[in-house]
Amino acid sequence: MGFFIGAGLILTQGDKFVLIKEVRNEKAELYNLPAGTLEVGEDLIACITREAKEETGADITLECLVGIYQTVIGSGSNVLFTIFAGSTPINTVFHSEEHDSIEALAYEQIVALDKAGKLRAPTILKAINDYRAGRKLPLSAVQSWHIDELASITVGKDH
Repeated sequence: MGFFIGAGLILTQGDKFVLIKEVRNEKAELYNLPAGTLEVGEDLIACITREAKEETGADITLECLVGIYQTVIGSGSNVLFTIFAGSTPINTVFHSEEHDSIEALAYEQIVALDKAGKLRAPTILKAINDYRAGRKLPLSAVQSWHIDELASITVGKDH
């Protein structure tokens, strides 16, 4: 049980979508967006830029925010992912020390992976569908502050 905050990327290469194939434990062989969780002191844009580079080796152009997707798992874990969209040139060659398989797939291939139960989470196809439907918010919708301290926040019965 836990709470996870992270970022994912709908990465396009031409008219295809880049997915990575997971390699660890029960996730092995499932396809995912390039994604990961926040590191201490990191903002969301820095997180997705870092994760995209680590997981694909690609230089990306971050283009927009697609949405915030929450998954509440039966075990009690709560996953909150901010999904961005970006692109990489058509001639990009992918490489990663974390993943053996990084593939640019047609939309129809991703739908087939979903039907076969090969996507890591239902949010992958949902976010891609939202993106294809035009859900593209400006990156300025993501606001971050790096400050030294913040007065404590307490919520009591009287608020």
